[in-house]
Amino acid sequence: MLRRSTLVSGALLSVSLCAGAAERRPMNVEDVLALESVADPRVSPDGRWVAYVVTTMDFAENQNDSNIWVVATESEDAAPRQLTSYVGRDDAPRWAPDSTWLIFSSDRSDSRQLFGIRPDGGEAWPVTDWHRAIESFRTSPDGTMLGFVSKPETSDALQAFEKERGRPVVWGEPFQDEWSYLWLAPIEDRRAGEARRVSADGVFVSRFVFSPDSSSLAFDGRPSPALRTRADTDVFVVPATGGPARQLTDMSGGESPVAWTESLGIVIAGSGEALGTFNRKLWTVPPEGGEPTLISGALDENASFVAAAGDDVYVERARRTGRGLSRLGAVSADITGAGYASGFSMSRDASVLAYVYEAGDAPPNVYFSRTDALQPRRLTRHNGDVGEVFLFGEQRVESWKSRADGELIEGVLNLPPGYRDGDSVPLLLVIHGGPSGVSSDRFSPRRGAYPVQVFAGMGYAVLQPNYRGSTGYGERFRGLNRGDISGRDWVDIDSGVDALVERGIADPERLGIMGWSFGGHHTFWGITQTERFKAASAGAGANDLISMYSQTDLPEFYHTYLGPKPWEDFTLYEERSAYRFVDNVTTPLLIQVGERDERVPAEQSIQFYEAVRAIGKAPTTLVVYPGQPHGVREPRLVRDLLLRNVEWFSRWVPVAGRASDAGS
Repeated sequence: MLRRSTLVSGALLSVSLCAGAAERRPMNVEDVLALESVADPRVSPDGRWVAYVVTTMDFAENQNDSNIWVVATESEDAAPRQLTSYVGRDDAPRWAPDSTWLIFSSDRSDSRQLFGIRPDGGEAWPVTDWHRAIESFRTSPDGTMLGFVSKPETSDALQAFEKERGRPVVWGEPFQDEWSYLWLAPIEDRRAGEARRVSADGVFVSRFVFSPDSSSLAFDGRPSPALRTRADTDVFVVPATGGPARQLTDMSGGESPVAWTESLGIVIAGSGEALGTFNRKLWTVPPEGGEPTLISGALDENASFVAAAGDDVYVERARRTGRGLSRLGAVSADITGAGYASGFSMSRDASVLAYVYEAGDAPPNVYFSRTDALQPRRLTRHNGDVGEVFLFGEQRVESWKSRADGELIEGVLNLPPGYRDGDSVPLLLVIHGGPSGVSSDRFSPRRGAYPVQVFAGMGYAVLQPNYRGSTGYGERFRGLNRGDISGRDWVDIDSGVDALVERGIADPERLGIMGWSFGGHHTFWGITQTERFKAASAGAGANDLISMYSQTDLPEFYHTYLGPKPWEDFTLYEERSAYRFVDNVTTPLLIQVGERDERVPAEQSIQFYEAVRAIGKAPTTLVVYPGQPHGVREPRLVRDLLLRNVEWFSRWVPVAGRASDAGS
């Protein structure tokens, strides 16, 4: 039985926005948690509709609820309508080729299945009833077939084995029912018929596309479910009627199909390099085979395919602290210009597009425009006019030169509301992960575990530095930390603190540092190198790179960023490990990590905590979040995550003369 969503978080925010408060106020943690997330806008093939996903935190059920919304594009007065109202996850809306109905993914069954719904409303109906979760899907261009990626049923042989010997995990030897395959089913009366497998044993599939005439499929395949084998991914082509697949590519680094068009052939995405920090590029390959032809070489950044029209290809790309859409072809151009726009989709003929736009004081919402003459029209108003309720300080991009070598570094700076030039305020660093992530000039109520706008509202300046290795600044900059992590990249960050102190913004006696994943790595490293920070919070960070190499699900990460394997150069790994210098730590340290983190396992956090606790030079607290992966997801635990950081920095880096109610 389906439960209707109460949309508790969104309702709380709506009450706040409609209350007509006499004075605007800073955001607190509950305000941040109540915000609706808007994502994945999808233009119908005929351009008349845009479907998208709204996600809220449901504290009653302790889960994240996602629902499908839709808005008509032909009338400027059209109001968005909520199509699904489910306590759970309805997401990934995809249009049928005739634009008359949508297919979406949902957990309203025992496993994630596909459902259909009309854009003008009505009840959703089941499209699939597969025995395992549907991982990805798309319809054929002629609308007669549904392709999807899923795992097979557990075989009789494996069931018999489990009854006799259980299910022991042998590393590097996946069970029969752990492989993801490509399946194809006919669509009859808007439901999927009997599916048959079209990919072979021993090939783990993630992505696929149909040929324009629906007669064939191109899919990626790697030799194991293990994530570490993704560099061995190749592209294959198989007839829709069945038969053996034909290998199409054998590039270095792994590649996947993203489109198949009449004029371009098969479009694939990959770096073309076995290892490293190279741009992810787009290539074309004839369906019958041949050498890949690079089509995104003029773009010095990762190219994310959006759509193709004739010989033109539209890609989403980062640009410094912004993001937008570019056209690649005979006449290449930036379509959206400055600002932060993401999640692009286009109609079948690429004449219109939809995307999510946001700014420092404007939450994400869906916009729509013609492609040839960009005149964005806002289609949605989720989260209302937050600027009329909450006080936001200035958000701007700062730049400075690194002490290491003079490299120009940027970062996003949030100032407290009412900040005046010349004021010296406490400064908190929020360091992104990756290290090839990026901090962008966008709406930033929080960065993961760290409530940026709450901190700013309390009186802190918050700096998010884009140190060398970050995305958005081209391939050269992204590769500057190869072989040098815990080196000049840290100096870039610390130089940003120096710059803000010199400019009179940051009080050198009231500094804090925090970050998650590789930001946690930097936090551990930073407090072993300097005593300038009065408090630190390290989230899911690595600190002993020798043990980390064998604990993480991606040990190849260190081939890229250090070079040799640990046993080939123990000295290098020790020199770049914060654990080697843990005796230097005097900074009060909060550590947070998910219990089931496979990327940076909890053992890394526990190891550093036990050392700091035993040495006794600094107070420290370790919080392990039960059942959580590399990012904490359960709403109640997310609330704890944010509140603990607010409480920690309020205690150790106080804002003089301010009483904080930021947690309520």
